[in-house]
Amino acid sequence: MLSFLAMACLTGAAQGACAEDPWADAVVAYHAIQPNTGFDTPHKTLGKPVGGGTSIPNNSSLHSIGRPGADPGSYIVLGFNTPVTDDPANPMGLDCIVYSNAFWVGGLPDRKMVEPALIEISEDTNGNGLADDPWYVIPGSRNLGIWVLPEGMPNPNPPLAGNVPNPNSDGTEYDWGYAELTPTQREYLDNYVRPDDPYEVGLTPRSGGGDAFDIAWAVDAGGHPVGLSRFHFIRLSAFLNVTDATLGTVTPEIDAVADVAPDMDTDGDGILDEYETRVAGTDPARPESTVLALEAPLEEGGSPAGAELGGAHDAAGNGIRLYSSGTRTGTRAYNGVVDIAVAADPAPGVAIPGLIKSSAARSFDCSESDFTVAQVQDAEFSIIYTSAEIAGLHEPGLGPYRWEGDAFTQEGIANVTQDTAENRLTFRSRYTGVFVLASVAGEGDIDTGAPPIVLHATPERGSVGEPGTTAMFSSDPIRQLDDTIVADGTLFTVATTLGSIASPDADAGASGIQVTSTGGAIAFTVVGMTQAGTAIVTAASLDGVLHGQLRYDFLAGAPAGPIQIEPMDPNAIAPGRVAFMTSEIRDAYGNLLDGAPVTVLVDGASLQTPDADPADPGHQVTLIAGRATFTVYAPAAGDDGMVPVSVEVYADSGETQLLGHRVFALPIVRMPLNVVGILMIALVLVAFRPALRRRNHGR
Repeated sequence: MLSFLAMACLTGAAQGACAEDPWADAVVAYHAIQPNTGFDTPHKTLGKPVGGGTSIPNNSSLHSIGRPGADPGSYIVLGFNTPVTDDPANPMGLDCIVYSNAFWVGGLPDRKMVEPALIEISEDTNGNGLADDPWYVIPGSRNLGIWVLPEGMPNPNPPLAGNVPNPNSDGTEYDWGYAELTPTQREYLDNYVRPDDPYEVGLTPRSGGGDAFDIAWAVDAGGHPVGLSRFHFIRLSAFLNVTDATLGTVTPEIDAVADVAPDMDTDGDGILDEYETRVAGTDPARPESTVLALEAPLEEGGSPAGAELGGAHDAAGNGIRLYSSGTRTGTRAYNGVVDIAVAADPAPGVAIPGLIKSSAARSFDCSESDFTVAQVQDAEFSIIYTSAEIAGLHEPGLGPYRWEGDAFTQEGIANVTQDTAENRLTFRSRYTGVFVLASVAGEGDIDTGAPPIVLHATPERGSVGEPGTTAMFSSDPIRQLDDTIVADGTLFTVATTLGSIASPDADAGASGIQVTSTGGAIAFTVVGMTQAGTAIVTAASLDGVLHGQLRYDFLAGAPAGPIQIEPMDPNAIAPGRVAFMTSEIRDAYGNLLDGAPVTVLVDGASLQTPDADPADPGHQVTLIAGRATFTVYAPAAGDDGMVPVSVEVYADSGETQLLGHRVFALPIVRMPLNVVGILMIALVLVAFRPALRRRNHGR
């Protein structure tokens, strides 16, 4: 189903199924003075964004605008075939997003590495398809006009380009309304058409980042609002004459431009309608025709092994659910477009040996047809069948069979379980396709539910290793459909999505690993391997009617080195505060550590970051997304005008397992008294500015 939907989107064959996408469509004009080498690539601004996250940008899809200069300066003009409209239904009333490679320095949202561009917009009022109508500027928080072009202006104070700290202390952004101020996230569901709140520090949940603006902000050369209702063209211009110690010549770098989607989700599947019609080619009136994530950014919770990535169900309850296999690598898709449909038997004349096919057939489709190749766990499919569909069949013996083009097969199918009371058959499958239920002859729908198999684990949590923790799983007495306890020697299939089953297989002829019941219960062992995450451990009778599961955590190991330690501001001086950040910290098996403590020891300065665990010896810092960030105060005391600051990071509070060590020499800069007075006045003015800005912009 998806294959021809996708083809229809590309060819326009399915009228109304897929409107034109929300990304910029054409490079209308550009001029670049000294763009960054290798990035004079204007065509890369077309199409959807290619983000890397808040701390490490993805630079594979960028155009370097260049630096300001003599007329005509440096700029790029992009065109939209479908105009961007001023739509009050858009989230926060924002209409358009400019994506770039800005990033948070040290992972801190209130300090950014930025190279801003000025935004102008124009409507094709004369209808000739050319960008020859009046241009209107988005003045932004610094209230800039067209007068800054083309020669540009020096970096203002507070700075607007380079390694820029946010001077506000109330959680609001000081700078907004310009391109390349906010990082671009990795793709996650419909985040590229969801704007980030430009007024607030940090990323708005589910947004793709980037710099959003409202068409209503546009003003003419006199600074007066123009009441524009839409635009066809956007011009992004370099306007800061700045040479930064880290960046060199400041030149804005643009990734993409997107039309914001209205905040409308007709089927309640969590995906905006306009994204479904303009990007995914799915049906916004059907929740089973939707988009599921194949991984989640760290800022959205990440994708540790076993994490649920999302699911979709139709009105009857037929469903698909995806789970993470842990870290994914290489060039890959971040979303899977899925659909579920009631299907006909794809091959009525082809039998399944020894069985009778039911009329329960379901199509589970996904843009990733092989989940192993997609680097996620086998999909969990659920089929809800009716009494009529299984008439004349033995219900407890129902099993799923996938049509492979010339035969029905159970290749790639595992973990089959059944709820006869709910008429639900659930299974894992590596592959998508059309599945038909089959069984032997029988009494049809028996409408009898089985109590679940209740599992317990000792210890309650495990850890990774070579091998990791060996956990003993056992069940309560297992009851059958008639409420009697199962006989000794009854076979049950046991499985785990992480680690491995260590118990011997009681029946090598059956699929999977089998254990037998003793005293009406089962027991088996699971051994953790080197991958951390949440295992789903299952046990089921051979017909899948009796089943149960337990989620079991295998925790990452201790932090392992060596790691890097860097100052977040390469131009830091003493006296003053200096923020530091480590590289990603993982265990010996490569599992990223999040929420774990490390111990920081500093000599030559005093730690300012609060101790995360005062009860433990040493000074603890909690890892966030695998990194430790902390601040010290460096005094103006040192030889030769330099302050040596030694930083050590340990895996343990006893300071016996060193992860990394660096010594930094900070130059001492002593300010004259008159400069100190000027700075005090500036701080007072900055304190009042947020209130004035919010009043001027209705906040």
